[in-house]
Amino acid sequence: MKVGLAQIDGIWPNLALMKLSAYHKRLGDSVSVANALERFDTVYASKIFNFTPDWDSYPIYSDKVIGGTGYDWKISLPEEVEHIMPDYDIFNCKWAMGFTTRGCVRNCSFCVVPTKEGKIRRNAPISEFWNGQKEVVLLDNNLTAAPDVLAEDCAFIREHKLKVDFSQGLDARLMTDEMAREIGSVKHIGQIHFAFDSMSVEKPVFRGLEIMSQYVRPGKITCFVLIGFDTTPEQDLYRVTKLHELGYESFVMPYNKSDPYQRRFTRWCNHKAIFKTVKWEDYKG
Repeated sequence: MKVGLAQIDGIWPNLALMKLSAYHKRLGDSVSVANALERFDTVYASKIFNFTPDWDSYPIYSDKVIGGTGYDWKISLPEEVEHIMPDYDIFNCKWAMGFTTRGCVRNCSFCVVPTKEGKIRRNAPISEFWNGQKEVVLLDNNLTAAPDVLAEDCAFIREHKLKVDFSQGLDARLMTDEMAREIGSVKHIGQIHFAFDSMSVEKPVFRGLEIMSQYVRPGKITCFVLIGFDTTPEQDLYRVTKLHELGYESFVMPYNKSDPYQRRFTRWCNHKAIFKTVKWEDYKG
């Protein structure tokens, strides 16, 4: 059987498609990235965001299988595919990637994770999706809600002298001295990410950031700042300004990317050369 893989959106190699590639290759099937010039028996199409348009024209195929939150959050990989070593070569992926936990203890109304994955639970050890790479990207949604797994992950990373990216961010509200020590004991790819999504979490977020900054310098810490959901423009400016004053970086995440204010504020804050030299009230972009 000839299988095609169609990654509709996302800047990182698609993990589900890499696992499907490994699974079909194990069955003896031919697998390649889908294109419009070839005929495929099956095409797997995956997208993350529901606002991403489909390709104007799919490759010629006999069957199409769609998945990912952008299509239907109820669709998931079969267990024999979920726990297979991904085929990193299909997308020329140079790092290991996977989930050591699934789910989250929070119930944020703007997030699909609690509905899609449920409560926090173990998913797999790093060894299940690592095959010797020097870097590992953890996709866990709230690893700080599983301190035992976090400690095991950090021990593995230290033992194998790896660099890690806790890509979806860590929960500052759950931060303890012990967890901060573990996180600070490993080498990181880029920044360590947290979130400051609402004014209602200001105190616990800054308490957690203060604990974390005892083990890494504040400039190594970035906070995702959600705007346009339940905050005012004044509160948005307050959050990014206070983070900057305390030495932390901020990265604005607009809830509605079509809103002119949210788009403009995002451009101003996330362009750090502008953010650090031009006041918001003077920004003409």
